[in-house]
Amino acid sequence: MRKRHEKGKHSHYCILVNRSAAGYSKVCVSKLIGEIRRKGSYYTVFEPDSATQLYQTAQRACGLRRWHRGAPQQFSRRGKVTSLIACGGDGTVNLVARVALKANLPMGIVPTGKLNNIAMSLYGKSDPERAISKAVGRNYRKIDTAVAAGQLFIGSAGLGLACSMTELLNGRRQPRFCLGWSGLASKAAAAVDLKKVVIKIDAFRFEARPIIMNVNLLPYSFGLPLSPISVSDDRTAEVIFNLGIDTEPFSTFIRQVCRRKYIYGSSVKLFRGRDIGLESVKGQVLYYDGELMSLNQDRLDVKIGTSQLKVYC
Repeated sequence: MRKRHEKGKHSHYCILVNRSAAGYSKVCVSKLIGEIRRKGSYYTVFEPDSATQLYQTAQRACGLRRWHRGAPQQFSRRGKVTSLIACGGDGTVNLVARVALKANLPMGIVPTGKLNNIAMSLYGKSDPERAISKAVGRNYRKIDTAVAAGQLFIGSAGLGLACSMTELLNGRRQPRFCLGWSGLASKAAAAVDLKKVVIKIDAFRFEARPIIMNVNLLPYSFGLPLSPISVSDDRTAEVIFNLGIDTEPFSTFIRQVCRRKYIYGSSVKLFRGRDIGLESVKGQVLYYDGELMSLNQDRLDVKIGTSQLKVYC
């Protein structure tokens, strides 16, 4: 992937910390601050109490929303924000990405969530120290973005298995081994409410009752490297789905995905496309970058964004 270096002698990092993240660490934030200081750059740390406050704080820091009583004096003295850093899980990364994209600023990711799918996709592993070194190095690349049901996502969006797996993982430890993932997938697949969906991918059209229906911009989704070929700068997504209603193969499917050995074909298919539409989805739950939302419309269109996100890597 082509990387570019952020220009400018002095950087002002806006660090947005989610203290409610599953892996939140004050020590990790201190290491980030220490590395920024060592590079001679400026920084401002914000620790909002909610997702809404975090999003609005990022907007204010980038000049996209007015401060209620003017910007904090110390913040203003450091000059304009030149980049954002999200310290949290995929949900936090998603919120910060929305602001970074609109402000056309690069962003860094310090993974302190539970699954950290986006960081795993970009860095190969969920390692805060590695992510910190990437952020202060100020080299970035552009990655694709997309919108589903009016919500931006930069990792993946999906119906069925992604939602079921996310719900099962809530409140429990992530499996360490492939066998654990396999058992979890069997339960998740059995819990999916099978509904007829019309799937359109560019010139192809399918009717199915899918157990899994994922649109991936990056490889990782619900903790696993679901897409083996995801390319993040070609404005094309990987669409992963099955046609049948048999839940039995999903134990093997997930076990092989975990081992990075699954070959997509007859049981679970993988297509690459840019024009993606789903019909008859009203009432279903949409997974996007680790978050879940109910769909109120019968049709779901996934639009690949014209603008790409700058991410330190």
